[in-house]
Amino acid sequence: MNMGIPTRAFFQVATPCLYRQDSPKLDGKLGDWDETFLLPDLGGLDGKEAYANVYLAWNDRGLYFALDVKGKAKCAVDERRPLRGDGFQVWLDTRDVRTAHRGSRYCHHFCFWPESESIAAGGRQFRLRRARAQARLQDSGRFSVASKAGKEGYAMEVHIPADALTGFDPDENNRLGFSYVLKDKTLGRQFWTADETLPVSYDPSLWGTVELVK
Repeated sequence: MNMGIPTRAFFQVATPCLYRQDSPKLDGKLGDWDETFLLPDLGGLDGKEAYANVYLAWNDRGLYFALDVKGKAKCAVDERRPLRGDGFQVWLDTRDVRTAHRGSRYCHHFCFWPESESIAAGGRQFRLRRARAQARLQDSGRFSVASKAGKEGYAMEVHIPADALTGFDPDENNRLGFSYVLKDKTLGRQFWTADETLPVSYDPSLWGTVELVK
């Protein structure tokens, strides 16, 4: 019986996140990103082909993401309800408690979106559903987001400041719980460990792990 559960959800995924001494220039151009920062594509476990490359790096100033999305002519962004439009959702747990099924104040949910016609690229933090305690919500202006459209897709870069992540202290704990879902109304959904057929949006046990390494 096919219950819609992706194969990758049965694995405990962990991958290194490399340190960048110099922060990337956030301009929507990915020339200063290389494959060493590329997150592993887990879609092959389910016979899925990724339509985007997703990169991740860190330094003392926080976390940096970059996306290279192919096969996209026009973005459908809903700034008022960003979870419904094209966007990149990220979940982070600065304590990486893999046995918990409900979030703590160290768990975070973000959504970032690319520029689209009259809508600027941006980001927003959301309360984590069913959490025992909530991380402090940050003003949307705290996040730096830049995107650049091309003929066959778009690129986007994101910076989440270190002090916008409750409990972010790589010297004390260099393992972060992490997952993402990239939503596109044309190309579909690309996800890392689990899609929202499972409660990935609020259950940290369904997230993977990134290890902050120098």
